[in-house]
Amino acid sequence: MNSTKISCTYLGDLHTEAIHFPSESIIHTDAPKDHDGQGKDFAPTDLLASSLGTCIITIMGIEAKRRGWELGKIKIDVYKTMTSDGPRKIKTLELEIFMPSEIDYEKYKILQRTAEKCPVKLNLECSIDIKLNWNQTKN
Repeated sequence: MNSTKISCTYLGDLHTEAIHFPSESIIHTDAPKDHDGQGKDFAPTDLLASSLGTCIITIMGIEAKRRGWELGKIKIDVYKTMTSDGPRKIKTLELEIFMPSEIDYEKYKILQRTAEKCPVKLNLECSIDIKLNWNQTKN
C-alpha cells in the first residue's frame, strides 16, 4: 500500500502548518473569521473544497494526457456553504466548471464522465451535497 506523509503542526492562535514530505510543500491554515479566526489563510474546510476542484481538473488532465488531447485552460470555481445549525460541517460544494470552447462535444462528454470518477468526489459525495455545473467558455 502506498502512503504519503503529511505532518501537521499547531502554530498557535488557530494557525496550523502542513508539510507534504514527498515535495516539502507547505500549506498554512487559519480558522475563518466566523469561527474565531482571522481568516488570513485557507480554513481547513477550504482545503477540502480546493481538493475537490483540483482533483477534478487533475483527473480530466490524466484522461486527456492518456488520449493525447490538449485540454487548454480549465477553470473551476468552488463555492462552499457551511451548515448554519447543528455541528459545523460543509453542507454543499457547488462547482462552476469552465471548459475551453475548442473541446469538441465527444471529448467534453468523456471529460464530464471522467470528472464523476474523481477520488475526492467519490469520498465526499456520501456526506456532502456536490453539484457540478458545466460551462464552455468562448475564446
